Amino acid sequence: MKIKIALIFLFCISFFAYGQIRQSAQTNTPNPISVSVTGDVQTPGIYTLNSFNRVSDAVDMADQINLNASPAKMNALPSVSAGLSQYKPSVLQDTTQTVIYGRRSITLIRDGQKQSLDLLSFFRLGDITQNPFLHDGDIIIVNPVRQRVTIEGDVNKPGDYEFKEGDTIGSILDLALGVKDDAALKHIVFYRYAEDFVNFEQTELDLSGYPDKPNPYLNKKLQAGDRILIPTDTEFRKAYKVTVTGKVKLPGTYYVKPDATLYDLMVLCGGPTQEADLSGAFLYNRTVSENLDPDFERLSKYTYSQMTWLEYTYLRTKCRQLKGKYSVSVSQCLNTKGEKDNPILRDGDALYVPEMLNGVWVAGQVKNPGLVTYRQDWKWKDYLQAAGGYANNRKLQGTRIIRTQSGNWIKPTNKIQIASGDVIFVPDKEEIYAWDYVKNAILLASQVLTIIVAIRTFGL
Repeated sequence: MKIKIALIFLFCISFFAYGQIRQSAQTNTPNPISVSVTGDVQTPGIYTLNSFNRVSDAVDMADQINLNASPAKMNALPSVSAGLSQYKPSVLQDTTQTVIYGRRSITLIRDGQKQSLDLLSFFRLGDITQNPFLHDGDIIIVNPVRQRVTIEGDVNKPGDYEFKEGDTIGSILDLALGVKDDAALKHIVFYRYAEDFVNFEQTELDLSGYPDKPNPYLNKKLQAGDRILIPTDTEFRKAYKVTVTGKVKLPGTYYVKPDATLYDLMVLCGGPTQEADLSGAFLYNRTVSENLDPDFERLSKYTYSQMTWLEYTYLRTKCRQLKGKYSVSVSQCLNTKGEKDNPILRDGDALYVPEMLNGVWVAGQVKNPGLVTYRQDWKWKDYLQAAGGYANNRKLQGTRIIRTQSGNWIKPTNKIQIASGDVIFVPDKEEIYAWDYVKNAILLASQVLTIIVAIRTFGL
């Protein structure tokens, strides 16, 4: 009997709890509301949202939906965060591709009362008063960008900003999310145009201490068309970033003073290891190496017949040699402790110290191409013999020595001292087709015959 009473009691408690949960769920369900969105949006109309949505959600919905769909078909209940994740305050671009930050002039009509809203202040500065919750029957008017002010240079969000009466230099700087660390705050340039928007006055402002200290210039009222330029201080925390790779004791990236030298860098990285080949080490600048070379790009698109001999030689040299490489000897710099070949480093410099190869690479048309152990007293022919000698299809008089240090291709002679890491290259014999010779001979004979006939005909 007691068990039955207990079960009935538990059933009653469960039934009561279920009713409370259901009633709570029904109470917290957001009520659907209808709002009207018009003005500068892709598809103005009446939209169904809920009381948890804000003004930005309605604007986003009217600006992002498919133009082919009617507003009635889009009467969904978007989530509270839909507008926050999809809203794009920079929705316009002018002909100069300058970003225009708008959505600062939104009119909300509620119960016959008008309220001006600035959605950009909500998204950039978190001003919740500029993005209230929606009420049933709200009318939202998105006004187009009519006037603007410009802030450019070393700010986090440069561009054209929709102008509103009451804007100041400080408020626009805040909307631009402030300046970067290297901004030259003492030399801010302020432009105010005349009514013809051609002539203007230029003023230099000192905003030192922004944003931590008050400054009277921050309260300067702006006018439509004003421009603010925040220059960059190139001397701010100036330090050069250089890289060392290869066979050194402490390879990596280093920040050095502007007057640091190659020898200083060698000391910083601990010097070369026992496996290092200083004769093959080189210093180059990454920035120069990666910069676009317009003349090289132009010539690389030409065929051999379209280039002059000088252009072809230049193109071939550029392909062989590393752009941005310094003409210095790293070994001599280290051996003389910086007395010779010790240039001042630049930002982006990189030092590479290869491993001691102790060999010469014999490549191309030899019987056994590959690496041959370096011997100081050997000449180039000795390395060819060590690689098995010439193969049958090698090109006569075509052998070249490729210097590991400079990348130059030179004709071999017994006077040339081979260095470790050099390459001895034996090219293929050119394919000869008899019909090509016959065609060229016929073409030449026809041209000569034409000239002879012309001379006899016209008595030239």
